[in-house]
Amino acid sequence: MITSDHIERYMVSLIPERSELLTRMEREAEAEHIPIIQLPSIQLLRFLLMVHRPKRILEVGMAIGYSTIWLAQAAPDAHITSIEISEEMVERAQRNFAEAGISDRVTVLHQDAREGLSGEHAFDCIFLDAAKGQYQVFFDQYAPYLVEGGLLICDNVFFRGMVAEEEVPKKRRGMIQKLRAFNQFLAEHPAFETSFVSIGDGLALCIKRREVK
Repeated sequence: MITSDHIERYMVSLIPERSELLTRMEREAEAEHIPIIQLPSIQLLRFLLMVHRPKRILEVGMAIGYSTIWLAQAAPDAHITSIEISEEMVERAQRNFAEAGISDRVTVLHQDAREGLSGEHAFDCIFLDAAKGQYQVFFDQYAPYLVEGGLLICDNVFFRGMVAEEEVPKKRRGMIQKLRAFNQFLAEHPAFETSFVSIGDGLALCIKRREVK
């Protein structure tokens, strides 16, 4: 959490009540320390997808499928390809997808996201929410599949505010250095227009520029 506690609580209080399934998944994630996207962040993503109306979404990092269900509900015409390395998470997510009624709209790839994809692909939206220290690797693997005008959304880019702190816990230094470098890379990338938003754990919202012909 990078906003003050009282602001965060107020923002969450304004988010409409979720379905019984999503509410249960939130409780499970909290009890089992499963990392899922924070509510203010996913609410913003929902808004962006309702405006952008993507048809093909790539999600890198799925866990129990919480954000996947939000994405599917926000973009009802979209098919989602989701990558997850944990077999347990894949099994749990697929049960949640069945309960949400979206199984036919989600292709789950049980693999290490660093392996990339085989064949030709095109996505209107890519959501990165896997290992934070690997974001540059994921970008290099998947950004070429993003169409012109497509959205690239990265969660946790401020990582509890540590990217802006001078003193960082030793065990986090390597990852924070990589995140800082990645954020700078996005900010300076000529093919992307990027905005950083300080809600949740920090979001990078990027649009792939259209080539001038």
